[in-house]
Amino acid sequence: MRDLVPGGYLFTHAVFWTVVSLVAVGTNAVAIILSVGIGLLVLETIKGR
Repeated sequence: MRDLVPGGYLFTHAVFWTVVSLVAVGTNAVAIILSVGIGLLVLETIKGR
């Protein structure tokens, strides 16, 4: 998947989280999305080691 997107992995994450944060600000889901995002970040960190 990361090979199909220009800019690679970091670019994909930057665009994805920007869109998610804009949607979250428009709703009341900010706390839920932040907790999910932190959980995913922890999982990626653990898997990366």
